Amino acid sequence: MIRRCAWWPRRRGAGSSASFGGCAWLMGNRRFERRVVIVSRVKRNPYVSLLCAGLNQAGLEARVEEGLSPGWVWRHRGKVDVVHLHWLELLFLRPTLWRSLKLWALVMMGLILARALGVCVVYTVHNIQGHEGQRAWLVGLGNRVVFALAQAVHVHDECTAEVLRRRWGRRRGVYVIPHGNYLTAYRNECSRAEARLRLGLPEGAFVYLFLGRVRPYKGLEELLAAFRALDDPQAVLLIAGEVHDPGYDRRLRELAGGDERVRLHLEFVGEDDVQTYMNASDICVLPYRHVTISGAAILSFSFGVPILAPRIGCFVELAGAGERGILYDPEAPNGLVDALREARRRELSAMRAACMAYARRLDWKDIARQHAAMYARCA
Repeated sequence: MIRRCAWWPRRRGAGSSASFGGCAWLMGNRRFERRVVIVSRVKRNPYVSLLCAGLNQAGLEARVEEGLSPGWVWRHRGKVDVVHLHWLELLFLRPTLWRSLKLWALVMMGLILARALGVCVVYTVHNIQGHEGQRAWLVGLGNRVVFALAQAVHVHDECTAEVLRRRWGRRRGVYVIPHGNYLTAYRNECSRAEARLRLGLPEGAFVYLFLGRVRPYKGLEELLAAFRALDDPQAVLLIAGEVHDPGYDRRLRELAGGDERVRLHLEFVGEDDVQTYMNASDICVLPYRHVTISGAAILSFSFGVPILAPRIGCFVELAGAGERGILYDPEAPNGLVDALREARRRELSAMRAACMAYARRLDWKDIARQHAAMYARCA
């Protein structure tokens, strides 16, 4: 059964404000507290730290651990109520197959022991399939085991919930809780003019931005080809981020073909520089070949920047009815080129306001309360 988590505050009398002191549908009127360990190796994305802070503000005891093993579970028996996994594949994928298999076995045995000791196991699905096929069979096997063990599986949208049901047969205990915003995670102080000055961009240019980890599955090769087909001297394509695969930067430079409108900043973008790229841009282009949830889209909305993306997965919901983004058919021969042209015709000021309003609704306090309700269902 797929559930949209909702926090049901107890009433404190007519006219009083609601408090998140209890989960009425499960816990009655008594206060609900749990000790939560979030297991994640991701550090650069502030998602986990924002969730952890929200859970602590909601009255739970939450902390982050970078790994899971039977030894760790045994040492912490009786001290943990919930183990919440994020980015499962990163817990065991390593350069060598032997190391990956060893860590995979430790993680799975740790989860089995946790269940045996009465710990609630929760899994947030960030990537329903491995990127670039890296040991896809091992990632798939890990997903299958965790989907069988977890009392609760958290997804960020209905599309992913449907994929879980159809592809993995997971129907029970699936909770839809949206991805929180990044409004407080990054500074947002520089103006558009200042941002463009820092990056050496003309004030009158129309800037298409890709910002994030530079990886083949994100469709940058298709983006470069589509952009170079534009006959628009005022257009600029800015690709910024650290290259994941050695040698992929050379491939992108070759595809740029010396086009002076293409700016490749292929290096890690620090926290304080995110605002510079976002505020310098007109629209954020995310031409992914496949997607589960896009933190990059939420980041864009957190700076009031609309998105341009294929009509697949979570992008359909994130773009709304067109008020927050432009979608294209990835199978159409000129789909991406036409979408890039359409962006030039759109009234982006209204879209920027809609994006910011949407981001503000994705408040981590509310999202943490929904997580607490999900944990309560596992009790």
